[in-house]
Amino acid sequence: MKHTRRNCDHCGKVYNADMRNVKRGWGLCCSKSCAAKKREAAKPGYTPERVEANNIRRAAWWGVDENEYGVYRGRRSSEGYKLYQDGDMDTAVDEFGNAVYTIANWEHEHPFSEDSF
Repeated sequence: MKHTRRNCDHCGKVYNADMRNVKRGWGLCCSKSCAAKKREAAKPGYTPERVEANNIRRAAWWGVDENEYGVYRGRRSSEGYKLYQDGDMDTAVDEFGNAVYTIANWEHEHPFSEDSF
């Protein structure tokens, strides 16, 4: 497998590219993240201001859902209730915002692990 030293098409960093990939038209960037940034910049209508606005909008979309039961981290119970985490306890909350039940958090030890027997 032969390699050649190239400059990244996006950031300019020097890296070793696999010759097979260069012949295919690949290996133009030093990493997958640089390749993604290069593709994004090549889109029509790209401006850094628009990207910044989209990043702010995306962060607000996944805002923190927090109430008196704790913080919701995207987990749900088998019944479909949202699980709010508060310390070592999870509280299942229904669609009306009422607590249904509280369970111990299993982050440190799973109940069926060898340590629990």
